[in-house]
Amino acid sequence: MKTTFVYLFCILLPLTTYSQSASSADATQADSVALIILDRMSAVIGELASCSYTLHTSRDLQDNTFFLPEEGLGLIKHFTKDEVYMVGPDKLLVNANGDRGHQGIWYNGEQLAYYSYDEHNYALLDAPATILETIYAINATYGVEFPAADFFNPYFTDDLLAQSDKVLYLGISEINDKECFHIVAAGKTMSVQLWISNDALTLPQKIVIVHLDQENSPQYEATFTDWQLNPNLPDAIFNFLPPPGASELKLIPRDTTLNN
Repeated sequence: MKTTFVYLFCILLPLTTYSQSASSADATQADSVALIILDRMSAVIGELASCSYTLHTSRDLQDNTFFLPEEGLGLIKHFTKDEVYMVGPDKLLVNANGDRGHQGIWYNGEQLAYYSYDEHNYALLDAPATILETIYAINATYGVEFPAADFFNPYFTDDLLAQSDKVLYLGISEINDKECFHIVAAGKTMSVQLWISNDALTLPQKIVIVHLDQENSPQYEATFTDWQLNPNLPDAIFNFLPPPGASELKLIPRDTTLNN
């Protein structure tokens, strides 16, 4: 995005972030057509000052209905609709509504607010000065995911190359009546498929991620609709005002030692 608008926050693609190195890039089989399309998409997004869109996602999560994992129902698919509004570098509003509840997220450059419409409670967190810094800080400290934001990372192509053995262009497909370039990035831990519009804007339309390193290979799928580029969004919509009677919660940082 413009130099100030480095990263689009929505709710995080479950893509692991990698630092690109010469050796990892050299080891990846990547065709030139795929790289040209990815770089074109990043260049278009990089020039945006603001945007809005709708994201329809599905995610496979392990059922925890029963006490013992082996007694559960396996992977259960959950759906969410996310309405995203953002102005770079420090304004974000996400309205997420799905079968796991209705939540809102507001970020105004100083504070991130989370509100549960179902439970009528909210949490306030001091946040860094930019969307990119906030995403990393909140994810690292609280484990909160921000799906689909990886598309807008200025290093998206490099990170994709770093985690993949192959990045290939597969041809033209149609997504929601729109002609799209179909690209696959296959690695040892995950397989990523991307559909990017075959038009002047080359915007992301769909992504499917298969986590090959997890039991039963859970999938994440997201489809973009209703793209609005550089809309005039008032600052006031990014400021959270607690509804009358709402209870304030304190978010507890996750225990990162559990993952070590």
